[in-house]
Amino acid sequence: MYVTEKFKLMKILSHLLDENYRLIYQSKDRDEYILQRYDRNHNHIVRLLHRTYDWSNQLKRDLEQRISSIIKQKRILKGKHVHLHFIYISDLVPVDNWESMKRSMPVRHHKAMDVTVYYLDELSREEEWSRISDQLPDVNDQLMLNMPDLEEQGQQSIYLEQSVQAKLFKEKKAFEKVFSYGKSRLTLLLLVINIIIFMFVENSGGSTNVENLVKWGAKFNPFIAQGEYWRIITSMFLHIGLIHLLMNMIALYYLGEVTEKIYGTKRFLVIYFIAGIFGSIASFATNDSVSAGASGAIFGLFGALLFFGMHYRDIFFKTMGVNLMVVIGINIVFGLSVPQIDNGAHIGGLVGGFIASQIVHLPQKKSPLLQVISGIAAIIIIGILFNMGLARVK
Repeated sequence: MYVTEKFKLMKILSHLLDENYRLIYQSKDRDEYILQRYDRNHNHIVRLLHRTYDWSNQLKRDLEQRISSIIKQKRILKGKHVHLHFIYISDLVPVDNWESMKRSMPVRHHKAMDVTVYYLDELSREEEWSRISDQLPDVNDQLMLNMPDLEEQGQQSIYLEQSVQAKLFKEKKAFEKVFSYGKSRLTLLLLVINIIIFMFVENSGGSTNVENLVKWGAKFNPFIAQGEYWRIITSMFLHIGLIHLLMNMIALYYLGEVTEKIYGTKRFLVIYFIAGIFGSIASFATNDSVSAGASGAIFGLFGALLFFGMHYRDIFFKTMGVNLMVVIGINIVFGLSVPQIDNGAHIGGLVGGFIASQIVHLPQKKSPLLQVISGIAAIIIIGILFNMGLARVK
């Protein structure tokens, strides 16, 4: 009966959301939901479906198609072990032999992955729910006992559905709010400044001319040691050749836009410059070559996004997490394998961006003691690196 099946669907959905299962899909007709919970390297993906199948081959076809579509969504397949739980809710079971599909079956994939099918018809509701509660973490094994009468089921279904949709709407707004603390105005301004300076440098003697770069304020260790400390800042806005400029500006555009939206313009400004300073001083301490570029500041934006991921883990991994860490890893490995790349600036900027993010912290989040400690740590690290650079020059 439709009322009873709808009630079971909404009751299970509401319960799983209360137990920190995250909704990752909802059909337009609201008869299918997919949820996820990551628990100690075990990734549980739960599919709830309210539908009746007359024949087992229809059920099997649906199962195969949905497994295939889930496997294609690589971003949700994290963890060493992936468990797919397909919970079918119906008033009738297929008329032919289908119960062999109930057992857990391995799924062909490079990860350890299996799928288990549950079929909650009216006769086997309690038995099947017992199987589910044995397989899923933090599930109430009494949930499907003591069903209310039809009238009460109808009323509770409406209430549960409204509550679920209200909760999802609230989560959506909270998600959107995280990325609404600033507009990418400063990012665009930094892009314009870097491009204009590059044009001036290029027209005054060339951006690959070492003497011209030093004249414009590139990082040159002997001059910094003699007191030209401003080069630590000016070198952040110089680039060596068009390719160098393009690569950094593309990275600044994409990373700057999201970082400025998360932190707001004022915090973004502080993070960018502290990271850039860290990068320049780390380069001063580790690299004797003339160098320039926004790479240290840009790597600082990586650090800022990693800091964001520590505080908004679910949103981080849902949006950028894995890809961001892969990009950081590739850049560091590439930097270590190519002698011309200033790894000191990159790693220094990454660390500086992370520390700067702790100093300013995220909007609507505070940790005064850690913020003060981070500020002191930043000063100490900068002092140590600067003295290392001076000793290197001498």
